[in-house]
Amino acid sequence: MITGKEVTCEPLSAEQFAPFGDVLAPQAARLDNRDLLSMGYARMSDSVPDSRLDDFDVLDYWGGIATISPEAMRLGYLRPKKRDLAFSWFERHLKGTQTFVPLNGARSIIAVAPPYESDNPAALPKLDEVRAFVLDGSAGVNLHPGTWHWTPFPLDDRSDFIIMVRASVAEDDLNFIDLEKRLGTRIKILLGNQS
Repeated sequence: MITGKEVTCEPLSAEQFAPFGDVLAPQAARLDNRDLLSMGYARMSDSVPDSRLDDFDVLDYWGGIATISPEAMRLGYLRPKKRDLAFSWFERHLKGTQTFVPLNGARSIIAVAPPYESDNPAALPKLDEVRAFVLDGSAGVNLHPGTWHWTPFPLDDRSDFIIMVRASVAEDDLNFIDLEKRLGTRIKILLGNQS
């Protein structure tokens, strides 16, 4: 017998998403080109006179918003299929991070569960800790190694992503489980007031 579990969507925030990974969005501390020069990060072939610093200062930069796996990574282009907000599968990658960067401002939902017993390849997700977050298209997420997740659910007609994973993820670190078979559960995502 398959039981149903309901999970209500919540807005994405760095604090709420911290058990699962990093939110890829601007943070409080930022640098600009003037900071990069004064801190010695940028080196100019030509000196920049003070009178031209405003012309040179063309960006704000937030460094260190996430740490990705130190191994060779590859980029992919992901287009999740529009489907019902329910699932009975989870996947995880124990050896590395996985990054989802939404394109075109499209909205979607990502369902996750914390990395439980990341050193145990036979461990199962804790269903009482499954969460669903609305990605509003303005920020991406970087999943910690071992974070259980499922392919994002588009809320708009199309929701494309650039993804980044270890180059060898398909060969040695792609772990799918069937929640219906293993835990007798199918999860339904409720929009609540987050859509």
